[in-house]
This record gives sequence, structure tokens and C-alpha cells, in this order.
Amino acid sequence: MSANPVRTDMPDLIRGSFIFAALSAASGVMLGALSAHLPDRLFAMPGGRAMLHSAIEIQMWHALGLCVLSLNASRLSPKLIRLSCLCMAVGMVLFCMPVTLLALFNLRLGPMSVGRIAPYGGTMLMIAWCLAAASALRRPFRN
Repeated sequence: MSANPVRTDMPDLIRGSFIFAALSAASGVMLGALSAHLPDRLFAMPGGRAMLHSAIEIQMWHALGLCVLSLNASRLSPKLIRLSCLCMAVGMVLFCMPVTLLALFNLRLGPMSVGRIAPYGGTMLMIAWCLAAASALRRPFRN
């Protein structure tokens, strides 16, 4: 018997959430290095470095949060925690990606700046945290 047994009872969505979170953290480290070393002239707009730093900070904190939620999913209300993890992953993509693309490329979708998508991602992140709290209220922790 191994001292560190592998959990086989983790649902696919929760396992996928953990994998997404770990890869998000890895890409956040890469973006952090890019932000630290990229010359100011290569950012697409004034204040681009600060904007990218904000996106990275949100990404890293939520990657950590998603890892914690995923690992504790069995102690929480199953339906709510799955929905929370899904909302958090979607929120991270809808917030962090547009802000990063805006800072680095000033990307536009037709006449609209890609940055206009970010508030929807931020809203999804807030909903995800509220669902996480509700998942803890819904069913008591097991010892």
C-alpha cells in the first residue's frame, strides 16, 4: 500500500477543474515572467504592464482557489461545488484572457475592444465564490 494513494473517486468535472487550475497557474507564472521582462514599448497601450499584472494576479489567486475547491469538493454540496468550479473556470477565461489580450495586443472584435468582455468574467468569478459559499452551507462537513 502506497503512503500517498491516488484518489479514484474524484468526479470528472472536479478533476478537470483541478487540471485547469494547475495549468492556469503555470501559464500565470509564464505571463508573470513576460510581464516582468517585456520592454514597455512592446505593450500595446500605456499602462499595459499594470493591466497585465492585474490579469495575472486575478488568474493566480483564482487558480489557487479552484485547486482548493476541487480538492475539497467531496466535503461540499456536489451540485453547487461543480457549478462553482465551472463558473470559476469560465470566469477566469472571460476575465483574464481579454485583459491580457488588451494589454499585449489591444485586440478588437470589430469595433469593440476585447476588454469589454472582462466584466462578464468578473461577474462569473463573483457568482462562483457565492456558489462555493452556498455549497458549504448546503451540507455539513463530514469528519
